[in-house]
Amino acid sequence: METASLLVARFVAFVALLLVAGLPFHALTLGAFAPMSRPKRLVLALLALMAAGASIWWALETVAAMAGATLATLDQETFTVVLAATPLGAVMEWRLTALAAVLLAMIVPLRALRCGIAAVAGAVALGTMAWTGHAGASEGSIGTLHRAADVVHLLAAATWLGALAGFTVAAFSKGDRGIAQELAAFARTGSVIVALLLLTGVVNTIAIAGWPLPFGSRWGWLLALKLALFAGMLGLAAINRWKITPGLERGEATAKGHLQRSLAIEFALGLGVVAVVGLLGVLDPAA
Repeated sequence: METASLLVARFVAFVALLLVAGLPFHALTLGAFAPMSRPKRLVLALLALMAAGASIWWALETVAAMAGATLATLDQETFTVVLAATPLGAVMEWRLTALAAVLLAMIVPLRALRCGIAAVAGAVALGTMAWTGHAGASEGSIGTLHRAADVVHLLAAATWLGALAGFTVAAFSKGDRGIAQELAAFARTGSVIVALLLLTGVVNTIAIAGWPLPFGSRWGWLLALKLALFAGMLGLAAINRWKITPGLERGEATAKGHLQRSLAIEFALGLGVVAVVGLLGVLDPAA
């Protein structure tokens, strides 16, 4: 049984990595190739530091669980040996290097190149999640397909979560026309994201649990919860696209308030999906 601290560390690292990759991805989908503002650079730098700190915490908790120890009793020699003997060492090396690149991109005067470099480095850092959990344990050609699908799934999820974060902030800081234009510009990208999430989600689920799916197990119930939260996000996204955004464009007085609440709830549901995925990643589907 995973400890609560390990699950919390995994969740915090997961959310931070998704936003580190998702925020610059979202900016690029809107064609934002202009230099990033100082507040945005600060937020991304802090998220990169949070992702690095939470990843180190997660690695320590993981090694302690492998060694049958607690974080307080884990010694440096055991930690170093386990890192060298398992894929965890390579995962941490790639992830921390990529996060350092994101941090440097926020500091070095790269101007228009900054967002692209941050997106690539953030994608690499997030992609290392595919070499942990069930995907990391898969072997052979099935394992390669599983990890490839997982990387695409992660990047699509990151772009959606990053877009939600960006739109939520914009809904409270921009005028009706500005946020309506951004939502309309993202509509096609959003459709592609949903298609990728559905396709890769099916591949990943079957690779982990086989067919038929074990909905009677605890893993199966969590999968059903994830699907319910995902459906809720889809429903809110549809309302935003087909009802609230046209209302903003028409200048309806209540539209912006509805959008603010809808985006906040959709983002909260997204965090719920991440929490459930974190649990699914450490549980046996047959348990």
